[in-house]
Amino acid sequence: MSDGRLVQPIKIARAYEQLAGLLRERITSGDLREGDRLPSETALAKQAGVSRSTVREALRILEQSGLVERASPRIMVVSDRSDNPSFRELRRELRRRNVTFHHLHEALMTIDPELTRFAAIRADHGDLQSLHEMLEAQERHLDHLAEWSRLDVEFHATMGELSANPALIIAREPISQLLLPALYRFMDTREMAEHATNYHRRIVNEIEVRDPDTAAAVMRRHLNDWRTAWEKRGLDLHQEILDLSYTTKTEPNTVVSPHKEEERETWASSRLQRRSPVSSMPSATRDS
Repeated sequence: MSDGRLVQPIKIARAYEQLAGLLRERITSGDLREGDRLPSETALAKQAGVSRSTVREALRILEQSGLVERASPRIMVVSDRSDNPSFRELRRELRRRNVTFHHLHEALMTIDPELTRFAAIRADHGDLQSLHEMLEAQERHLDHLAEWSRLDVEFHATMGELSANPALIIAREPISQLLLPALYRFMDTREMAEHATNYHRRIVNEIEVRDPDTAAAVMRRHLNDWRTAWEKRGLDLHQEILDLSYTTKTEPNTVVSPHKEEERETWASSRLQRRSPVSSMPSATRDS
């Protein structure tokens, strides 16, 4: 309350942003997979209780992010990321080198604390505002674990951006693609997401007070906490990340609807034949 205000302004997400977030969650959770057709704009508008213009804006956001694409002027489908050469190369290297959860954790422990240290030194006022907005978004999605997971990876990747070091940003980016499958295998309760979000808030607080050493230390504890929780769940530290990519555990990450049976029929009837039978993985972001 150093500025004399009791509370901060309350921000209400626009309808198209909420809809885009829900659709993104259905895609990243694996509920909608590569090649699946989305319902029509009219059907989506009816399901969501919004206008068609809101639906169009939400789809535009998803199209720009590469999650969906147009199969025809009126048909939108989930993008097939296996068509991306860099994505294919990443998968090839994962298979060739047998990258495991243990390897991923070691890489994060090596890189992320130092990125956080640089962020505490170099973040400006606008960066801090963006970090607080990210925390607010995570807190709004504690009950939507697929979207929370995406936001979690975005938070950790942002540490790289705030380091203002292009070499580190480029080095860190592929790791983000490895994190989401691990999260789907692991994050399945609100309590776990809330615990991780609290770590994020502590990290942002240390960045805000310009304490790089403590910010790095909190990030290190956060990453070790993730590993400890993984072990306590009886999960294999040497599980290959590529194997996790094929995990389609969607139960804890699905969007709850008051008309779930009706909604399931609507989504199922809108599926197209898969364009690529090889890939059925969710898009590749942890809680790190």
